[in-house]
Amino acid sequence: MEELESTFAVIKSKAESRQSDLEQALTVAEKFWDNMNGTSSTLKELQDNMASAEPAGVKPDMIRDQQDLLEVMLHPCNSVQQS
Repeated sequence: MEELESTFAVIKSKAESRQSDLEQALTVAEKFWDNMNGTSSTLKELQDNMASAEPAGVKPDMIRDQQDLLEVMLHPCNSVQQS
């Protein structure tokens, strides 16, 4: 009977350890998917902005304006990369 109780205690301990590991993995997985979904949304928004952007300008003032707009559009991507 003692051997059975000892075996049960070992199994219970390992099961509790496994449960703890799975809970930690779930927390990490949820954070990963939240970050990935945020990044996907940002990329989709950037793709939409780029598709609707005017063709490249030929005058220096137009080029500067377009560069400024591009920097504004890229800001969310840079923020995601740094986190």
